[in-house]
Amino acid sequence: MHESLKNVEFEVLWEGKPSGLWQRFLTMIHLNFTTYQITKDELITTTGFFRKKTNTVELYMLKDPDSTESLYQRILGIGTISVVVDTHGTTERQGTKVWLRNVTEPAKVRKLLRDAIEADVMERKITYFDKI
Repeated sequence: MHESLKNVEFEVLWEGKPSGLWQRFLTMIHLNFTTYQITKDELITTTGFFRKKTNTVELYMLKDPDSTESLYQRILGIGTISVVVDTHGTTERQGTKVWLRNVTEPAKVRKLLRDAIEADVMERKITYFDKI
């Protein structure tokens, strides 16, 4: 691997792992391999052990972050964040959702994600037009 690629660093605004009962057990025995990261430019989801998969979505392509909490999740203090991918065109990802499941402090994470999306859109000077 090229030396400059080994030390790639992102400005991570938030990082977390799923924290349901099963995921907490897996974390205790160091077998929870799912990680969520929000950087100033991307939403990154990393999964897997034998085959590690990293899925990234540019923040400016995301909209409408929502938070849901089932009774089970409220008891554990966790929730699920969903956000819609809006590619501003016609691609296969248009309208799909990205899920951050069983994250702790879901309201805080949703607001942080919303603010990061807004900051990235403003930084890129992107203007949206509603379709009527």
